[in-house]
Amino acid sequence: HETGDKLPRALFDKVKAAKNFRAATMMLRQLQFAVTDLQLHSSFDPNGPVSVHEQYRAVAKEYQVMQPLPEDRFLCGFSHIFAGGYSAGYYSYKWAEVLSADCFGAFEE
Repeated sequence: HETGDKLPRALFDKVKAAKNFRAATMMLRQLQFAVTDLQLHSSFDPNGPVSVHEQYRAVAKEYQVMQPLPEDRFLCGFSHIFAGGYSAGYYSYKWAEVLSADCFGAFEE
């Protein structure tokens, strides 16, 4: 940008080809959050033998390529599901993406 030179075509093609890099990883992350949220609000027993952190790790086994570290305490800061008024509604983020993609598709047609 400082020289005013055009971006070389080969570099442009590489950047364009990488536009969806790790998109699935981010989708899996959101799905993990949504499933954890739903399970904690529907079937989790706070008096049972499994802690919320163990429940989170069990869901992570299904949705993450790299598992959380044993000392991971992500749920302590996941205010969406405990203080954000979502109450098992975190999945609505993914649902909104589906709806917006459908709307966009309708305009493309």
